[in-house]
Amino acid sequence: MTRHLTHRFWLCLVLGLGGLTLALVLRALEPAALTAPFLGALAFSLADGWWPEVRVVSTKVSVDRVVEGDTLTFTVTVETDQSTEVDLEFQFPPTLVPVTPARFVATVSGRRTFPVELEARRWGASGPEWVLITNRDRLGLSERVYRHPVNTPVRVHPPAERLTSLIPLYRERPVTGEHRAKSKGAGSEFAEIRPYRHGDSVRMIHPQLTARRGTPMVIERHPDRSSTIALLVDSAQDLGVDIETSLRWTVTAAMALGERHLRAQDRLGLLDVGRTIRWLPPRLGRRHLHTIVDALLATEVFPNDISPQQALLPANLPSSASIIAISPLLNERTLSMLVTLRSRGHDIMVIKPALPEPEESISPLARRIFAVGNELNERWLRERQVVVIPWKPEDSLEHVLRRVAVRKRHSIGRSYHVA
Repeated sequence: MTRHLTHRFWLCLVLGLGGLTLALVLRALEPAALTAPFLGALAFSLADGWWPEVRVVSTKVSVDRVVEGDTLTFTVTVETDQSTEVDLEFQFPPTLVPVTPARFVATVSGRRTFPVELEARRWGASGPEWVLITNRDRLGLSERVYRHPVNTPVRVHPPAERLTSLIPLYRERPVTGEHRAKSKGAGSEFAEIRPYRHGDSVRMIHPQLTARRGTPMVIERHPDRSSTIALLVDSAQDLGVDIETSLRWTVTAAMALGERHLRAQDRLGLLDVGRTIRWLPPRLGRRHLHTIVDALLATEVFPNDISPQQALLPANLPSSASIIAISPLLNERTLSMLVTLRSRGHDIMVIKPALPEPEESISPLARRIFAVGNELNERWLRERQVVVIPWKPEDSLEHVLRRVAVRKRHSIGRSYHVA
């Protein structure tokens, strides 16, 4: 809170004292009579009560989690002991854009609430920053400025699609889930039909097939398993403008995949490769999903000045974890990290969002060099048995995952890619 006098006060004071001084020098009452109203204004403002106090009672938002394009309401309640005119100004981050005016003048007498409609324009974890209240006396000679910080976080989610498909994995845990195991056993996924062998359980005999073929026949199935997955998010670079950026599509895909695999009883971890290596160990449960989503929403781009000590992979990364990376494959550190993880025996699948169209000011030669370099990075990974899946964000990620599952059934043990 700061208190100060306005330019009107100093103008009235200078004119009033100047008139008195001139009257004393000239020994005449006319100058004093002309400037007497200015001195009267000063006396009236002082008698009326300078700087009537305005207090912020509460600040709140209608919802704390929204999706891009949704609207929410931010309200602030103020009160004062005497009627006064206040100038209110609200400061919001770029993720929240005011729909109604964020600065206005109002009269407050007692307690009053002021709402402001907001539109969530961009994903991220932020919220209203502060409320600036300026109140003056009736003549505007003095004012008091309150800067009230607001601590009401709002998490804006990108419109992630709902997935029913899973990333096809090789390694499963002996825990019930939704992945079809490669081994045969009790399960719901069909494996094969074969004749009855000595040692098989009598319950495995299929009556209809046995009656049709005249010999005991059994049906084998694949058991359902779960897995350990680590989502690798590349936040080292971001290309594009507004909401059409590579980092936005990276976070969108990571949120959709994370939610789907946690619903499949997979243990999910998060490896954020940005300015530092941020690691959330694999866990289960809805609470862990919220932890990962909050971490993804707080993802932002930092300068690429990471130290060698900060670039080390986490020591508690499970050796059986499958790595699902979402990256535009532009950062050399991310590329080397993927190759290192592959050399340690991890199954790695990279979802590569299509890059936004370059600006028209960029020369065709520069665009060509950039495209060739990006293609060489992708080919370099494929030569090292790293699966790379191109994905256009305007297309459905669900469709891409289903095509990967079909290709992977016919490409076990070999390098492959999805065109």
